[in-house]
Amino acid sequence: MNHQKETFLALAAIGWVDGSLQRVEASSLLRAAKESGLGENDLAEVERATKQAIALDALELGGWSEWDQVFTYALAAWIAQVDGVVSTSEHQSLVELGNKLGLAEDRRKRAATAAFDIACTPEGRPDRYDFEKLAARLKERMPQLA
Repeated sequence: MNHQKETFLALAAIGWVDGSLQRVEASSLLRAAKESGLGENDLAEVERATKQAIALDALELGGWSEWDQVFTYALAAWIAQVDGVVSTSEHQSLVELGNKLGLAEDRRKRAATAAFDIACTPEGRPDRYDFEKLAARLKERMPQLA
């Protein structure tokens, strides 16, 4: 992924949209950032975003490859539902994120479905969510992006 830090900052913004970032959301987000190979400075910035709210509007998310858009949206769909509930404000933020990314509606639906597919597996728990399986599922659903 070419925009790793921005992706994880956007995920933190989605998590904060309902007024608080739950512990499970924050720890899952940090685990994902570490597993993605985010550098120490970028990881520290993401960690700050899990402790202090960040707004989606503050992030520059344009000019990304379609793969980066889809993968980021899929992760956002996952983080929005990781606490078991997707609030109205989280749903609206997903719409806003999709718009900022310039992601077509059919791509959004496929990305969210892939994230949900993995969340429903034994590896889908927040502390064990399998990001490689998510990438593989996205490639199955949208082979033209792989």
